[in-house]
Amino acid sequence: MFSKSYILIGVLSLFLVASVSGAPLLPYQSSEKHLGVATCASSVCHGSIQANENYKIALNEYVIWSQRDRHAKAYETLLSKDSKAIAAKLGLRNAHTAKICLDCHADNIPKEKRGKGFQLTDGVGCEACHGGSENWIDTHTNKESSHLENIKQGMYPTANLVDRAALCLSCHYGNDDKFATHQIMGAGHPRLSFELDTFQALQPPHFQIDEDYRKRKPIASHAKTWAFGQIAAAQSQLRMLQGPLISQPLVFPELALFDCHSCHNNSMHKLDWQRRMNSVRIKPGTVPIADGHLRMVIVIAHQVDRKIARKLIELSEALQIASGENRSRIVAVSHQLLSIVEKLNHDLAAIELGNSEKEQILYNLINMGIEGAFRDYIGAEQAVMAIELIIIDMNKNEQSRRQIDDLYKQVENDETYQPARFVDTLQKLKAALN
Repeated sequence: MFSKSYILIGVLSLFLVASVSGAPLLPYQSSEKHLGVATCASSVCHGSIQANENYKIALNEYVIWSQRDRHAKAYETLLSKDSKAIAAKLGLRNAHTAKICLDCHADNIPKEKRGKGFQLTDGVGCEACHGGSENWIDTHTNKESSHLENIKQGMYPTANLVDRAALCLSCHYGNDDKFATHQIMGAGHPRLSFELDTFQALQPPHFQIDEDYRKRKPIASHAKTWAFGQIAAAQSQLRMLQGPLISQPLVFPELALFDCHSCHNNSMHKLDWQRRMNSVRIKPGTVPIADGHLRMVIVIAHQVDRKIARKLIELSEALQIASGENRSRIVAVSHQLLSIVEKLNHDLAAIELGNSEKEQILYNLINMGIEGAFRDYIGAEQAVMAIELIIIDMNKNEQSRRQIDDLYKQVENDETYQPARFVDTLQKLKAALN
């Protein structure tokens, strides 16, 4: 499907991907001490008011984080009226001291790993993403020290897309250590959603991809960042479907693993159940497993290996059927799916998504939406973010801006989402692009 030139270029991008077995420990799991945000905030380190052109980095990273990045306010959120109400409903004394809240709203490492300058109130600070700095705090300022050497000293490899996605997903979706359960959301916590490329653009990033950056670290297009992010999210969901949250002997399994809107967006008098992508043979009344990321992965697979894509469709439908059968079947099918998705992850590293592939992904998403594949809110939400970033990658932003803005307005609120209007706007977008 791809030319030799794509394969050769793609080999260089293998650096973007870490194997599952060789994945590094997340910053909160590793043994290095976290010295605190204060150690990075000096004006001669990362606290410069203005960008400095005399160094490889701008040196204003702390200022961008503290003033414009919502991660810096994550702890403060726990002091809000809403957080206090959530804590009360969960039977917690308060949100800002509860481990279940601090694990994602702060760099909640054990006390023995906290240096003298460490402050839990800093929220999701530098070392929550870059790793405990006790071994690289000095060497990373040395011009003779490379990025790879810093990683060997314990710096977390955020430049690697797979590792970056795993880090973000540990809070923005969850893992075996921490997870936003249906109970937490029932108490008032917002539903979590994730798309790697869009989310990192909104923060905003505190690094600049210039010529010097390209020499030191791997880079990827919006489309490839999206693709790896979607695959990582699907992997996270599939792993959780094999764990205790699905197999625990309760009346209901962990409902956060299922499609929220199959229950929360339907009136008892609104008899409009319809089949959708991955659910052709599902019986009415079956509660679908959340598969927004998995549907995006199928779109990606069509550009990598059509055999994988067909297998993903087959198993994705089997997973939805299993949700109406028994839990052991869910575990078995999700295990099969995970192995296929992991292969796709490996294969994607060896190719480049050129304009031809991006265009195919774009029109696949648009046409699928027009045909009703994203009648559900979560599918539509993921599709909109994917469509915009690919359009940006293809430099077609200006001619489609009006339609993109309209699509975003439509997924702004899950309670006002209208599938028919969404399809109509996709048809207008397709016309504008043509």
